[in-house]
Amino acid sequence: MSRCARHARMGIVAMVLLIALLAAPAIVFAQPSAIDAKQAEKDAAIAAADALQKKLTAQITAYIDIAKRLEVARAEVTEAGLRVIESEADLERSKASLEQRIGQIYRGSSVNALEMLFTASSVQELLDRMNYLVIIGRYDNRLVEEMRIAKQQAAWEQQSLEERAARLTDMQADADAQRVQIEAAIDEQQAKIAALDADIAELVRASTSFAPDGDFSPNTVISDANFRDVDSMSEEDVQRFLDAQSGTLATYTALDHAGVRKSAAAMIVDAARQWRISPKVILATLQKEQSLISDPTPSQNALDWAMGCGKADTHTDYKYQGFGNQIWGGAQVLDKNTAPWHEGIQMTIDGTPVFPSNASTYSLFKYTPHLRGTTSFWMLYWRYFGDPLG
Repeated sequence: MSRCARHARMGIVAMVLLIALLAAPAIVFAQPSAIDAKQAEKDAAIAAADALQKKLTAQITAYIDIAKRLEVARAEVTEAGLRVIESEADLERSKASLEQRIGQIYRGSSVNALEMLFTASSVQELLDRMNYLVIIGRYDNRLVEEMRIAKQQAAWEQQSLEERAARLTDMQADADAQRVQIEAAIDEQQAKIAALDADIAELVRASTSFAPDGDFSPNTVISDANFRDVDSMSEEDVQRFLDAQSGTLATYTALDHAGVRKSAAAMIVDAARQWRISPKVILATLQKEQSLISDPTPSQNALDWAMGCGKADTHTDYKYQGFGNQIWGGAQVLDKNTAPWHEGIQMTIDGTPVFPSNASTYSLFKYTPHLRGTTSFWMLYWRYFGDPLG
């Protein structure tokens, strides 16, 4: 064996070991107990949210009841105020009537009390007239006193009703503040449930992910059959796959390469059929390049360069910018890259010689001319879809 051959072989062995070390942490298996614990935590959060919802319903009912009572109390305060005004008017009229009567009896020109007494024809008539004057005076005084008492009672009633209305107003404010606190607690529990759902989904995916049953070989990353398996996933299959992930592509829509708004799943399948590239290859590439399968909050830049198409180490081709252009252009480039391949072709990747055994492997290295990137693709395909060579 020549020195060059030995060096080449040693380089390949070292490369394989390095790739194995880099790739090993990518596959993680979740223990059922971890999933059960998360599910129990989620169940507890759901129960807490349900309890808070019932409490909120009761609080809203109490708030409405207080509001109705407050409305009645305010109406009663208004009525009591009117009664006070009426009592004051009655009292003033009684006082005026008394003063008028006194004036008529003691100072009036037509009736004079002394003349009335002195002109009595007998002692009995004098006593009768004196008793009459006393009765009139008592009646008028009693009438004025009754009016004064009525006014005091009306004023007391008005004050009591105002105090009641003030207490109900305070109760209403407290009930509203408690409602706000309960709603905030419900929002917190719902956010916790959503986070636990994401955790459980990730654990389930990790527990059911495919594990590579062999070492990575840069010479054969994927079979041509898998690379070109256009019918491996329908649009519905892609949508279900995206729905099960933690990323946002399940609900993402954008303009496709032709300017028509479509879902991510529809664009993936359209491009796959047009360029004879498996939807699984496109999905794995989306995760490899921008983590769009798992990222719940991708940046606009990540979406604009979803498949890394047109983003070379040395330049950027802006005709590929935009999610729709990335899906279409990425699939087109993957297809186009297969053309130069032939038996025995050699590539130098990161300073290491690679001998692609098929056009699909050659295309992947042309698309991403780095060992680590192509290894990442291999691991992701294994994780989501199983053996890329199977």
